[in-house]
Amino acid sequence: MLRQIAIITLLGVTGACSGGSSGVPAGAAAPSPAQQTPRRDANVITRAEIEQATWATNAFDLVQRLRPNFLRISGPTNWSGAPQTPLVRLNDQDLGDHGALRQIQPSSVQEIRYYSAPDATAKFGGIRGRPVIHVMTK
Repeated sequence: MLRQIAIITLLGVTGACSGGSSGVPAGAAAPSPAQQTPRRDANVITRAEIEQATWATNAFDLVQRLRPNFLRISGPTNWSGAPQTPLVRLNDQDLGDHGALRQIQPSSVQEIRYYSAPDATAKFGGIRGRPVIHVMTK
């Protein structure tokens, strides 16, 4: 008898928990995938965003307007104490500082991704503590 009460109680608790756990009010339909707002990654500029940026004349314009934090200068992290500007990589080739983004046409860009200094060192090695703006073309 005690076992039956425990099972009935447990079923009642799980049934109450499962109803309304979706965050959608009772009787309301859940939003369709087309209605849901996509989550924007703070470290990535996607091809979809680039296609919508008809005002951009180069990759620097894209970054400056869509993710200006990519262009920030890090605090003194190198051995001389000088601030570190992000290094720009096009596919797998180093181009230089963020001014190199002005040479890249938006129509050729698939994705622009920002890596912090520790992440860049882990991914690319030998960057010596600099953040990286990695531009990948189509």
